[in-house]
Amino acid sequence: MNFRRLMQIYTVVLIVMGMGVTGVGIIISVSSAQAAVKQAENMATQRASDLVTRYQQVTDDLAANITSDPRRLTNISQYFVLSPARYANYAIDQSQGDAPYYYWPNESYSFMMQHPEVQRLIVTIPRATSNQAFIATQQKKEGSVQKLRGNTPDFFSALINPMSATVDGSIGVDYNKHLLDQQLSAIDVKAHLQVLVLNSDHTIVNHFSDASVATSERRQVTKAVTGDTLAKLKGYTVHSKDIGNEFQLLFVVNKKGLQQLLILRVSEIAAIGITLLFLLSVVLWLMFGTYRRQLDTILDTVKAVGNGDIKARVPATVRQADLSELGEGINRMLSDLDDYIYTIYQLRIAQQEANIKALQAQINPHFMSNTLEYIRMAALDADQPELAKVVYSFAALLRNNTDFSPLTTIQKELDFIDKYVFLYQVRFPRRLAYQITVEPSVAALEIPKFSFQPIVENYFVHGVDFARGDNALHIKATRQENRVTITVANNGKPLSAARVSELNARMQQPLGEAQVHSIGLQNVYSRLRDYFGDSFAMWLASDDDGVTTTIQFTVKPQTAPM
Repeated sequence: MNFRRLMQIYTVVLIVMGMGVTGVGIIISVSSAQAAVKQAENMATQRASDLVTRYQQVTDDLAANITSDPRRLTNISQYFVLSPARYANYAIDQSQGDAPYYYWPNESYSFMMQHPEVQRLIVTIPRATSNQAFIATQQKKEGSVQKLRGNTPDFFSALINPMSATVDGSIGVDYNKHLLDQQLSAIDVKAHLQVLVLNSDHTIVNHFSDASVATSERRQVTKAVTGDTLAKLKGYTVHSKDIGNEFQLLFVVNKKGLQQLLILRVSEIAAIGITLLFLLSVVLWLMFGTYRRQLDTILDTVKAVGNGDIKARVPATVRQADLSELGEGINRMLSDLDDYIYTIYQLRIAQQEANIKALQAQINPHFMSNTLEYIRMAALDADQPELAKVVYSFAALLRNNTDFSPLTTIQKELDFIDKYVFLYQVRFPRRLAYQITVEPSVAALEIPKFSFQPIVENYFVHGVDFARGDNALHIKATRQENRVTITVANNGKPLSAARVSELNARMQQPLGEAQVHSIGLQNVYSRLRDYFGDSFAMWLASDDDGVTTTIQFTVKPQTAPM
């Protein structure tokens, strides 16, 4: 699957997910709108019910206060039939006895002061006058008797004579409708919702509408309610709730208006979702387009290398973090591969040279060995056994040097050392003595070839003094259980403690590529360490008697000869 196809799949998945999220958002939005309408109805019911109950309770309390004493009801009846002056005298006369002073205009004034939400107080006493009523307002709190005009009061309560249990009159109260509007205005919903409060006479006490309701809608609903044609009102959803005290709440919703609001809300969410999908798709293609171009650059480099251009490299223009890291890794790999190819090429050349040298080494030693054997025989014929022994030892050294076997035994290695030292002894007679001791239990143990010769050679290069006549070298190979010890001791020039520490530390370090001097001990240590592993140990020690090199390693019991 190529990158473009993968991007198309990602885009389709993104669109499907975006449409799914948008759909869920639309469903949530519609459900939220419906829940908001339901919550608004519940809030309107609660607040209207509380306010209506409180208003009715105030009205009932006033009626109860008047009827609690029959004399008060009689007092008010006298207010209706007497002139103000005569009524004032009447109120004073009534208070001369045990009755408290009761002056109805003062009571009205006090009531209106205590209840500023009351717009109008109406008291009717039919037996006193049938066409007049006491009316008090916030502008005229003490009130007056006047002809009853206007609508029926929103709230009323009967004045029942406690003595005769007859209805002697009624109290009606009109409250400030703005108070209920303020309570309902907390309903923050735009759903073409109208809330109407109706009293027992089916008169509109309050009419609330949210901000989305047009004036024409409000007028249409008001007309339907007052004309009792609400059931015939088309295009509206109407349902009612009783809130006590014979009051009723009407909830009226314009279906078309609500649908338009829902469609608008859905359209907004859909538009936002489509816009986001478009922007995300564009960003995806722009962002991954750059990513794809840089990835193509890396692929082109890899193809170029595959076609034989091993010098091709990923350009530095690849800047994406992961692609940049990938490009740097590929460049490092290609550089290493180039180095490996060059190294292999050099190794092949070196191998060819080694093959040629090996062929030469097979020819020259054979020729020289025959020649030296001829010289040895000639020395024997001339009665020169010492010379013949020297020639034999030299020929043996030559044969050992041209033997490319990687391993030898301790006995053979020390035999080679014996001939090597013998040649020095021949050159400097009576100035060098040596002794080589090999226990039979270690003679046949295999070791890497030329393991001891560099140590002995160091003695002849750095330690021996042929001006002296007591130069001595002692090599000893012993074994204790599975632990083998080889010591090479000489009485040559002693080393300082610092020099001993330096040599012991240096021999354990790996050989440097360009190192050409002082590699004998390091070479011996490295080869024996690789062969015997962690059981191997090697160190130098020096005192006034000379220098001692000790080699130790462990062998498996089954490898030891019995």
